[in-house]
Amino acid sequence: MEIKVFSLILVFILMIICVESKPKVNRSFLVVADAQTKAKPLPGFSVFDSTGKKLLYRLKTSSTDIDSMILIDYPAKNMVANAEGQWIDDIFNVSLSIYDYKLNKWTDASFKKNFDLFTGKYQILWNNESLIIKRGFFTKTIKMYNEKQNVLIAEFRYRSVWRSGFTYKYDLKIYSDKLSDAIYLFAVAIMHHTRKVSSENN
Repeated sequence: MEIKVFSLILVFILMIICVESKPKVNRSFLVVADAQTKAKPLPGFSVFDSTGKKLLYRLKTSSTDIDSMILIDYPAKNMVANAEGQWIDDIFNVSLSIYDYKLNKWTDASFKKNFDLFTGKYQILWNNESLIIKRGFFTKTIKMYNEKQNVLIAEFRYRSVWRSGFTYKYDLKIYSDKLSDAIYLFAVAIMHHTRKVSSENN
């Protein structure tokens, strides 16, 4: 009996530690995919605030010889980032260009896939930062880490069908204020494309 009580107390303490160690949300978005059609295999996205009422960004995509995507901010409607390359059909070679407001210039980044036996693992190199994206096979949550510090900086989760109204929606939570929104939004879009398109082609 005493062992059971001790075990329950230990589990309760561990749960408290896990909850307290969760980083504080810096900002959050609702990312909604456009309807996918045969004429447009790579859907675009609308990015809202966490309430889903205020439009903040639009991600526009196209796919010809290469896949491309641009990020437009609202209400100004300026292009603030773009991506080019290939990220479907088991080919992954993506280059990014992101406008840095602090430096008042465009900065380049690379997005590549690393082999991992049990997870889909990706890396973004930008502005002297190395970011790791991990997508487990048995979870709807995709997490992003600062590789050097091994710190969780963002995560996004696909909403279940009954919550999303049969539309692909992602709740994006950002725990760091050091990186551009474009980094996280491109990660959501490309991860969606690689999962959604590849699953429909099989």
